[in-house]
Amino acid sequence: MQKDDSTWLNIALTGFALCVALVVWKGFTALSLSYGWTERFEAWLPAALVIGSLLVGGVAAWWLRSDSGRNEYFLSCIGELRKVSWPSMDDTRKMTMIVCVVVVIFSIILTVFDVVWARLLKLLIV
Repeated sequence: MQKDDSTWLNIALTGFALCVALVVWKGFTALSLSYGWTERFEAWLPAALVIGSLLVGGVAAWWLRSDSGRNEYFLSCIGELRKVSWPSMDDTRKMTMIVCVVVVIFSIILTVFDVVWARLLKLLIV
């Protein structure tokens, strides 16, 4: 089943709205705990936090979707991503292994330099 670009944009904006809602919910939950609102308003505060967070996330997604220029930009980005030639899984594994080997080699080199410089400075200072 092939989805069109507008469907993918709606999926991305829904994910964005949920991420914003999660951040807002976490922030206001921490704020309510630090100010003691959780104990004072325990009957309605959890529901208000969830509803308010979802509302803020929905407004943020609506704001992104409302500008036609920004909407066209997002749709053109999705169209350009369709043209990308992505590497195969085998190529990705090979390149990841190369990166890991290079990181290990450079970390060994830096460790040796660090130990040598520490001992030289210790000899000079003492």
